[in-house]
Amino acid sequence: MATTKKHNIIFLDYDGVISIPSDNYKDNIVNEQAIKYLNQLCLDFDFDIVISSSWRKYPNYKDLFYSFGIDKDIKIIGCTEINSDNRINQIKDYLKEHEDEIDKYLILDDAYFPGHLGEHCVQCPYNMGFTKNKYIEALDKIQNI
Repeated sequence: MATTKKHNIIFLDYDGVISIPSDNYKDNIVNEQAIKYLNQLCLDFDFDIVISSSWRKYPNYKDLFYSFGIDKDIKIIGCTEINSDNRINQIKDYLKEHEDEIDKYLILDDAYFPGHLGEHCVQCPYNMGFTKNKYIEALDKIQNI
């Protein structure tokens, strides 16, 4: 019997994580430094990405995220289901549906996640995104999950 490869997964939000508000706060711009830290984290620790952002609603969301600067050696393996407006429940549903395929997971989001999910969440400040301090926090969480 073949064993299924287990994935390390990052549930990735867009706004407030890899994009930050522009000076006029009317638009968000891709945060190149956040992309750099995300790429480093994924490549160094063999993480794949699951998009949990509302941007997953676009049919070409994978191409869109790669166009933001995500390294093409990093697999975007899917997205959470669009079954409710509650991201917490969407991530819980994904974890339940794919529990035999997941080893470790992190959540990179600007929202607060309570309870067990919070232990896996790196909450990014909306106006700064995934900073060096948040990257260090993610490294710490990887060691403890």
